[in-house]
Amino acid sequence: MRRRQLLGAIGTAVGGTALTGGTASAADGTASAADGTAPAADGTAPAADGTASAADGTTPAADGTASTAGGTMSAADGTYTDEYHDGLHYTKYVPSGASGGEPLVVMLHGCSQEPDEFAYATGANDLAEQEGFVVVYPDQSSFSNPYGCWNWYYDANTARGAGEGASITNIALHAAAEESLDTDRIYVAGFSAGAAMVPPLLASYADVYAAGGVHSGLEYDAADTATGATYAMSFGGPNPYDQGEQAYDAMVDYGIVDRVPTVVFHGTADGTVDDVNGDQVRTQAVETNDNVDGADDESIDTDPEDRVYDSTGGYDYRRDRYVGSQGRVNVEYWLIEGMDHAWAGGTPGDSFVAPDAPDATGAMWEFFSRWSL
Repeated sequence: MRRRQLLGAIGTAVGGTALTGGTASAADGTASAADGTAPAADGTAPAADGTASAADGTTPAADGTASTAGGTMSAADGTYTDEYHDGLHYTKYVPSGASGGEPLVVMLHGCSQEPDEFAYATGANDLAEQEGFVVVYPDQSSFSNPYGCWNWYYDANTARGAGEGASITNIALHAAAEESLDTDRIYVAGFSAGAAMVPPLLASYADVYAAGGVHSGLEYDAADTATGATYAMSFGGPNPYDQGEQAYDAMVDYGIVDRVPTVVFHGTADGTVDDVNGDQVRTQAVETNDNVDGADDESIDTDPEDRVYDSTGGYDYRRDRYVGSQGRVNVEYWLIEGMDHAWAGGTPGDSFVAPDAPDATGAMWEFFSRWSL
């Protein structure tokens, strides 16, 4: 059993973050979203395929209807409800037959998305129904970022006990208490800006999250400003070995040193978050786990112990696994050839999905299910 530290009040609500900090100016004077997309004339952001999402954030379902707050986009039989905690709205899916002791997965949407769309796109509710875990979808406030992006590049949102990271974690702990869930099996996954929140959450709350999934995101502390975030998305962040050590140092400072099991998904044709970032997330996670193993001695390194090349028929992909000193897969990296900025294997009908790619939702759950605190 990995070490836990009892948490007190984790921090302030997201309302204390800057209202204008999430945007950067484009050359033509318009504001770009934190995932690098530019808003259309009606304020919506273009999807990966060039189409615009609806102004109300809903996404057409396969039959052409829009998803609703009631969760009708999912065929799952459990309950899907709107909730509020620590200054944030979130939705929660509880599978039918849940009686306590289930795991919890926290799902963090990308820019211009919202919980219902993200639930539909990823199919996470359906998988939760099949596998018996609870899902929560924290919803970024438009007051904190007008494009719905998590402000992952500000330390005030990622340091332990502060800002958005604290609010997200408070939601996880609140839901776990409310549903009598297994607090040794809380996981966090995200897409784009949501994915960029995952590495700092794993380091800042290593005593809360047992593992994390980073889909089309960035390494730990890849940027410190909105402008720096835009640069990092195109060209990568700082040296990932250094960032891996910084994540480890943060855990030392917080007194919660522990492994950060991480599964990474990225497309080689991602025009929003360049695929150099997928490599950096992998390397940073490997380096952090190498330090946690006792010393920076390459007990786990960036040469995978297991590499598989395969194809879904729609996309070719490579899956690498990196094994730690205890013989367990600490890091898993899926690189999807030719995939743009989209959730791999998502539900057809959503703008930010690649339905013919490997099933990221299923692969993340398979990875998560091997880990507990």
